[in-house]
Amino acid sequence: KVLNAAGLQWTASRQAREVTNFGTFVGDPRLTKEIALRLVNLAETSGIQRLIISECGHAIDVLRWSLPNLLGRRPKFEVEQITEVMAKLYQTGRIRLKADGDSGGAITYHDPCKVVRRDGLIEEPRLLLRALAGNRFREMWERKEKNWCCGGGGGVISIQEATPLRMKAFNVKVKQMADLGVEAVVSSCSNCRLQFNDGIQHYNLPIKVLSLAEMVAKALVPPGKESA
Repeated sequence: KVLNAAGLQWTASRQAREVTNFGTFVGDPRLTKEIALRLVNLAETSGIQRLIISECGHAIDVLRWSLPNLLGRRPKFEVEQITEVMAKLYQTGRIRLKADGDSGGAITYHDPCKVVRRDGLIEEPRLLLRALAGNRFREMWERKEKNWCCGGGGGVISIQEATPLRMKAFNVKVKQMADLGVEAVVSSCSNCRLQFNDGIQHYNLPIKVLSLAEMVAKALVPPGKESA
C-alpha cells in the first residue's frame, strides 16, 4: 500500500517470499548462506535493483551487512529496510501522512537491536512517528542505540524453556512503558512485536502493540487530498 501510494514499481515473489533466516538464528554459516541465496539468486536473475526488507531485524543484518562476506562479493542490488524507505518517501513528498488513529493516548517506540545498533536506523522511525502522533510520541528513558533488548531476540522467543527468562528480561520494558504512561508501543521488527505481545499478556498490561509500517499504511493521505 505504501509503495503503491508512492508510485513505485515493485514485485513480491512466491518463490522467495520469506526473509527470516533461521541459519543465523542457530549460528550455522552454511545454512545462512543457503537461505540467503534463495533471495539473491532470484533478485539477480530477475534484474532487481533494490531489495526492500520488511520489519525483520535479522533479515536486514544478514542481507545488508553479512551478505558480501557470505557471497565473497557485493550483490548486484541495493538492500534497504522498509523503515528507511518510508522515511525517504515521506521526506521527499512521495507519500503524505495524516494523524494516526490507532491510539488516542501516548505512544512510544521500541528500537529493535538489529535495526538500530546494526543497521543504524535511529531517526527514520522517529521522523515518521512525529508525523503520525505529534506530541503523543514519548521516548523511553534508555533509547536509540542504548535501548534495552526486549528479551526475545536471537531466536530466544522460539525456545520454550527460555520463556521464564525472557519474561523476566521483559520487565525492563514494563517499567519503561509504565514510567511513560503509554497506551501503545510501536516497533519495526516483527520478532520484537511478538515478544511485546507475549510480555504484555504475561503482565496483563492494557497496552497495544503496533507495527510502524502498518501505522504508515493506515495514515496515508490519498493523492489530491490535504493532510490533516
